[in-house]
Amino acid sequence: MLRNRIIRGALWSSVALNLLGVAVFLPAAMGLRAPLLPIAGPPCYAAQVTLVIGLFCGVYAWLALQPVINRPLLVVGALGKLGFFLSAGVYAATGDIPAKVVPQSAPDLILAMVFLWWAGTERSTRAA
Repeated sequence: MLRNRIIRGALWSSVALNLLGVAVFLPAAMGLRAPLLPIAGPPCYAAQVTLVIGLFCGVYAWLALQPVINRPLLVVGALGKLGFFLSAGVYAATGDIPAKVVPQSAPDLILAMVFLWWAGTERSTRAA
């Protein structure tokens, strides 16, 4: 079924994207130079961000491996991705981070839309 392949592909894409996020924030979390971060911050904040991104990565992988995808958990993942994109937009608009971060966060917006599309159509599929 096409819907199933799309959502599982989106979940595995999220795993890859989140692994990249962990790789970006982890050096700063360890007190090392992190050239890919848009701004420098305290290692404790970078560690917290690394933890959250890593946890979401694990959840996306777990969901992708399940025979039946948990719709509410997928919606939480979508909200996380949407929140990352929106916060990048707000902080770029206020000048707190470089504007280039917004297009770099666009994959999160796209994946959030795919997750929400699937979650919305899953409900109608079950009812039918």
